[in-house]
Amino acid sequence: MEELPPADEYYVDDSPLNQILKLFDEEDYARQKAFLEHKQKKVIAEAGGIKLTKGKYEQEIIHEYIARYMTRFGKESLYKILDDGEYYRLYVREELKKRNMPAILEYLPLVESEYKPLAKSRSGARGLWQFMENSMHPFLKKNEWFDERLDPWKSTSAALSKLQDNYKMFDDWPLAIGAYNCGAGAMRRALKNSPVKTFWYLSEHNLIPEETINYVPKLIAINEIAENGEEYKVELPKISETRHFADFDYATTSTKISLERLAQEIRLDYNTLKSLNTELIQEKTPPYKYQLRLPMGMKLAAQEAIQEIEDKD
Repeated sequence: MEELPPADEYYVDDSPLNQILKLFDEEDYARQKAFLEHKQKKVIAEAGGIKLTKGKYEQEIIHEYIARYMTRFGKESLYKILDDGEYYRLYVREELKKRNMPAILEYLPLVESEYKPLAKSRSGARGLWQFMENSMHPFLKKNEWFDERLDPWKSTSAALSKLQDNYKMFDDWPLAIGAYNCGAGAMRRALKNSPVKTFWYLSEHNLIPEETINYVPKLIAINEIAENGEEYKVELPKISETRHFADFDYATTSTKISLERLAQEIRLDYNTLKSLNTELIQEKTPPYKYQLRLPMGMKLAAQEAIQEIEDKD
């Protein structure tokens, strides 16, 4: 079993990626702006499966974020986040292919949580895809034993379904992605009050929240740099072609079982078992039937250990 990224609680409000947008080297930033202007501000007509226009406002705000992420601090942070998040990036990438969704969405968890499955915001959003409790239904569940927002695999499925629903509603990916941030209801209201029904018009005329205005161009800027690193003189980690990222077994429990106790019984590293079951907020299974995720090949050993623990208790 390959080592998973650490499953630690993490405040996205204080993340390095957010700090890039607040505290950056003004001289370095000016150099990157000059670099982009020297390139005559390449017109970005497509971003990971999303078609863009040549609109001045649209192109300028995207290039603004490209310049910010190309500062030394920005490049270092992007490299580390993309490298640390490879395990989940690979999974998201494969799920997008299965659903025939735009490849750019691979980078949306970077904007949301920096690929941290236990990420939280001060507004109450949780997980890789930063679901609020009031936006979980009908995609995810939460009770005193588990919070499916914290499961990177379940929350990925939920987020992609929600994005697909948004696209069916708006028939436009920038609007669908923006609605993931501000809510479909808020986006519908903004469109109702707008003479032009595009994300970029809503953004330029401040008809949507500031966070949403910045949300889509940030995603496009990250995609542009990540997919064209050599062009922007940015070194980024290469994706492994051999790494396993979603090969699991499952065992069924019927009573409360501590993950630590089970890990000892089956001689599995406790942090590995915990990282595979991040939704278990008490670090034990619920007192009813539950499917516990395991490394591939460990189902039989785990099921035997579970039976023995349940018989003793």
